[in-house]
Amino acid sequence: MTFGFTDLGKEGSLLGLVIESSPKVIDNDNAQQDNDTAWHLEDFYRYQINDNISINPGILVVINPEHEEDNDTITVGIVRIIFLF
Repeated sequence: MTFGFTDLGKEGSLLGLVIESSPKVIDNDNAQQDNDTAWHLEDFYRYQINDNISINPGILVVINPEHEEDNDTITVGIVRIIFLF
């Protein structure tokens, strides 16, 4: 599921949110099943500096990595700089 809000704060800017779950084994006679569910959350904001440059900070969070609730949550900060030519 994705959400996007355009022109938030400045024309050309974008606030985005992504919520998803990766594929998992829910029924299989030959392998161990994934009883827990991993969730991937991403939040980002694209700030348009001018027509050719934007800065895109964001954060990624993975809850229950590898579909195992005993695994620690993974959090990654991101800064992208986008150049258009």
